[in-house]
Amino acid sequence: MAGEFGAYIAQKRIEKDVKLKPIAEKIGVSTTYLSDIIKGRRNPPDINGLDALAEVLRLSDEEKDVMLDLAGRERNQVSPDLSEYIMDEKLPNARVALRRARNAELGDDFWKEVNRIIDKEGGGEQ
Repeated sequence: MAGEFGAYIAQKRIEKDVKLKPIAEKIGVSTTYLSDIIKGRRNPPDINGLDALAEVLRLSDEEKDVMLDLAGRERNQVSPDLSEYIMDEKLPNARVALRRARNAELGDDFWKEVNRIIDKEGGGEQ
């Protein structure tokens, strides 16, 4: 939904007591441009800008993941940190699995089980 990304950034900026100017400087935009992003009048920055934003706002990994998901939704795209992985030519089965899950209308319970398997295999972060 439009504006969720900006609202999240505004909330984190207040929580972490960070002014607009240092954020704008860190991501390489004017304060007016940043204000437009926060107000939902402009799209979120690219992945480099998002990484810089996470750094200046001192976001935890979980907070950064939320921010990236909101940026992707705002642009009506996949989260920007996932697109390179999903499109990696060495991982065609990742795309096949996503399409098959979509076509089978598998929900979040399915993906919880996938995460459990990943955790069991030692690749989980949580």
